[in-house]
Amino acid sequence: VLATGLLCAGSLLPLVAAQDNATAAGDEIPSSAPKKNFENLSEAQTALREKLLTNYDRGAQPPYVPPEDEDGENATEAASEPTLVEVGINFHRVLDVDVVRSEINLLVWMRFIWTDERLAWNPDDYNGLDKMWFWVEDGAGLSETSEIWTPDLELWNMKESIKKSFSNSFASVSSDGRVFWSRPGHLNPVCKFRGLSDFPFDKLSCVVEIGSWSYSGKYLRLKPFEYAGNDGFSIGGSETSGEAFTEFKLDNVTAELVIYPPYPADPLADWPVLLYTISFERSWQPYIRGYLVSQMIFNVIGFACFWLPVQSGERLALAITAMLSAVAADLVVVSKLPSAAELTWMQKFSLMSQVFAAYCVLEGVVISYFYFQTASDLVPAYLRLIFSGVRRRHPSGSRARKRKDKTGSGVNLAASTDTEASFGSGVSELEDSANSSDNHFRAPSLRPRDADDFQHRRQIKNNAYWKRWATTIDDISRVVIPTSYVVIVAIFLAQVA
Repeated sequence: VLATGLLCAGSLLPLVAAQDNATAAGDEIPSSAPKKNFENLSEAQTALREKLLTNYDRGAQPPYVPPEDEDGENATEAASEPTLVEVGINFHRVLDVDVVRSEINLLVWMRFIWTDERLAWNPDDYNGLDKMWFWVEDGAGLSETSEIWTPDLELWNMKESIKKSFSNSFASVSSDGRVFWSRPGHLNPVCKFRGLSDFPFDKLSCVVEIGSWSYSGKYLRLKPFEYAGNDGFSIGGSETSGEAFTEFKLDNVTAELVIYPPYPADPLADWPVLLYTISFERSWQPYIRGYLVSQMIFNVIGFACFWLPVQSGERLALAITAMLSAVAADLVVVSKLPSAAELTWMQKFSLMSQVFAAYCVLEGVVISYFYFQTASDLVPAYLRLIFSGVRRRHPSGSRARKRKDKTGSGVNLAASTDTEASFGSGVSELEDSANSSDNHFRAPSLRPRDADDFQHRRQIKNNAYWKRWATTIDDISRVVIPTSYVVIVAIFLAQVA
């Protein structure tokens, strides 16, 4: 047995020596274990999932793999570099723009791209399988059924979190560990609108701010995803994208990387965010047809009152109706705007329109007052009574006192006569007032009357005088007011031309 063993050992020594020589010469030794071939793609995916997810920590960031140097070796001095996440948004459609609540609702596709070396594999080992899919739930890798780590990017100026407003989906992973996570959903930010002052000819813009809520710049960096020549965004991409028969349409999108300075609690950590400036174009034609033209028509109807006779009771009724219609149209427009201190173009135009409508009503009241006036002046009767009482109670100088002593009860009689003239209801009181020595304190009757219902010739003469005033005001209004209105409307339209 010993002799047999020595013979076998002697026969193996040349083979071992030949293998050592081949290794020294740089030749590879063929592996004796053949690669495992899977019968179908399902078996390869099952085996790959088991390999990649075994001991995979969803709460830990992907390890950083430093870039190779010129010698083909990985550098080790920068092994704590942050994870780079590329962000891209495809804008599918504008669903709603609420300027009253400062909110918008967009239908978008949110895309995050990063590299996780723990999910890399050799496709040749798995029947050429070069892509895998892993489930992510509730927009977070630490959810109960999520399988891989995901960045906690959030909408900073959110009305609703993107973790809730976007659907759950699979993340696609390439064999080199590159993860592509795309989800459809609603982007609901709270906006600080710009350009609303030109309503309804405005182009609104809203800034959407996206960044990590937990990881600072020391651990996570952002970069706009380049797609179709755009940095960080794309528009459309399907037959159902875009808008039709809507008030707002997407006009333009820009993406910008902004890095906020560190907070005092962590002076070494900055905060990178992506700012998307989204511009909307409003359909202004409905506002022109429904509100602007109607405001102008109501004003023209109000101006028509200048040509109606004063005796016509429909003159004031038409002016008041035109004013109320202008106010009603303005209330409809105001309901579409926020209650703010700033005035929009449409609000300024409506205010101007209401001023002209109010002038038509006030002008009708003044004309009617002058047209039926019969007094010699416009001093009210109660002021006459007050002034008469002041003169009786406070006579000035010794001459007034002497006059008071001489006249005696005559002053009381004159005072009673003035009082009766102010509030008299018959013809005799007014005639006595007209023939008295104190003609300055004549007052019209408070009893309603027609234009030709005069008591004496003095009233006829006074009424003719005031009718000339009424006619003059009407003549001026017919020329000045419509001309001024046309000029002001032209100025308003030139501002938005």
